[in-house]
Amino acid sequence: MGITKQPVCSIIITTYNGAKWIEKCIATCQQSDYPVHIIVVDNDSSDNTLDLLPEDIHVIRLSENIGFGRANNIGMMEALERFNSDYVFLINQDVYIKEDAVTELVKCHQENPEIGLLSPFHYGDDWVNYDYRFKKYLGWSKSHKIQAHREKGIYHSKFVNAAAWFIPKETLLKIGGFDPIFFHQGEDDNFCQRLRYHNIPIFITEKSAIQHDRQDRKIRKTPPHLKVANRSKIVIYNPDMNAFLKAMHLIPLASMYLDNLRLSSHRSKEKLAHDYKEFKGIVDYSQRARKLYEKEGIFLAQDYPPTFVKK
Repeated sequence: MGITKQPVCSIIITTYNGAKWIEKCIATCQQSDYPVHIIVVDNDSSDNTLDLLPEDIHVIRLSENIGFGRANNIGMMEALERFNSDYVFLINQDVYIKEDAVTELVKCHQENPEIGLLSPFHYGDDWVNYDYRFKKYLGWSKSHKIQAHREKGIYHSKFVNAAAWFIPKETLLKIGGFDPIFFHQGEDDNFCQRLRYHNIPIFITEKSAIQHDRQDRKIRKTPPHLKVANRSKIVIYNPDMNAFLKAMHLIPLASMYLDNLRLSSHRSKEKLAHDYKEFKGIVDYSQRARKLYEKEGIFLAQDYPPTFVKK
């Protein structure tokens, strides 16, 4: 009888000025009872994050901040190309994982191979209460009436935030990684939209757990002049939404944008320049780069291997 090969898993952490959390984050990964490759992609941190990284992990030091999604794409390509990984586990720099978190994620996917994206439960700093945003997404998931899945302790979801995503290689080969038009915020919305478009299910499992260390941070509201452009990208590049629904979503965003122009607090040259740059980027990207990415069918390889690496 042949010996079944144990699936290979890489943990990918994108860092940016994460000195407050990174030592503990990596320490919990190193304590995993499932063997993992740890890959850190640093977005040109200006604090001492890089000095705190252990020597026995794989580090890619970027010479510029290219954003959350593109940095994770580099990490995922590294996992596939260098380590031939069957799974990638993306976690934020302020996330700590349970010792058996990866074991339970691998087990869950092996038992339910149709799952295209799997998330553990996200807890706050007491390991009792749920992370404040995850609690909302879990509530949506628990309302989904699939008894057979609920009995297994897994919940179908349309979306879960990207603080801890466990992704099989097959998913990446089919839909790619994060769309590079999203610098930060919106990339997880778009990824889940593409999963839904391809009928690839998203699940949350209660048997795996992580802690998201952000409870002492104030929930910052995105300024209106930033929200409009990013929400527009999320709508425009949603393949799971038809043209009529896109128009219905874009009309109120256009109204909000015009209102912002009339508000003295959002009328500075700097803010208007940011708006112009963001919307021009949407148009340019639609006309040129996105066609190339769609033709290739993947959003992973355009930055790999990265040319903007610190020597």
